[in-house]
Amino acid sequence: MTEKHLRFVRVLVAAILAVVVSQALIQNNFILGAISVVIASLILFILRKQVKEVVVDERDYKIAGDTARWTLSIFAIGGWLFSFALITMREVKPGYEIAGFTLSYAICALLLINMVVGLFFRRMDDTFPKRKRVAYFVFAFLIALLLVVAGTRLLSGEDDWICRDGKWIEHGNPSAAMPTEPCP
Repeated sequence: MTEKHLRFVRVLVAAILAVVVSQALIQNNFILGAISVVIASLILFILRKQVKEVVVDERDYKIAGDTARWTLSIFAIGGWLFSFALITMREVKPGYEIAGFTLSYAICALLLINMVVGLFFRRMDDTFPKRKRVAYFVFAFLIALLLVVAGTRLLSGEDDWICRDGKWIEHGNPSAAMPTEPCP
């Protein structure tokens, strides 16, 4: 198989996958959508192994690295501005504040994951001792676990207004004012 054939097959698989996943989502069959993505990935992986010519070289990896760095920077700055705007518009609708903080935490998590993965790949060269690799991995795992636990507590809906028996009831210590729309 040549690279040109592989590109055509990729487009064909992507089109078929789009149809299958969209139909699966319309029918609320999420398992079929997930399975079809896995099968399509396996098909493309197997077909890529059959290509005999050079598919990527060092220039492609450099371009991909530069693209990833710029994408991360643009997303972080744009997301920060958007989350800041959402948080400042909390008076318009209290849900904006929650969405803004969620976006802020997502951006922070993305930047932390990028940092940890970057450090991990820098440390994985052959000159780094194996004991330190394991210790580094355990440290990164503990930081990730701490972030998950802290994020669950910070982003959970414990402090909110609850509708019960036609009245808004304060649950915990909500930062938003009581909703003005009638309780359903």
